[in-house]
Amino acid sequence: MVLLQLNQLLESQNSMIIIDIIQPKEDVAIEISKYLIEKRYAIQAHIDTNTILNSTEGLKTIRLFFVTKALLFDLIYKDISEKFYSDELLIYATPVSHISHDFGEMLRMKLKAV
Repeated sequence: MVLLQLNQLLESQNSMIIIDIIQPKEDVAIEISKYLIEKRYAIQAHIDTNTILNSTEGLKTIRLFFVTKALLFDLIYKDISEKFYSDELLIYATPVSHISHDFGEMLRMKLKAV
């Protein structure tokens, strides 16, 4: 039982997620990206321009996403929400089920220690 709990703890410490940050301004996405890398929450960030369609209009949004440690989510969420507050800011995460060994090791070595 203790060994199972230890394995579960080790797996949770190695779990990775993709965090998406959605908001309307590309310059803010660039600022957030630089901040994430500086704080070692990410080693790289991707920025996409998207259009969200609803029943009445299409809205331009900027999607910033990056891979990071799952244990960092709450810290990143709080930090980004406070530093870059906006009514349009949306932050969520998706679990990563598989990642290449080399990239996963690089992330574990370079990202902020938890």
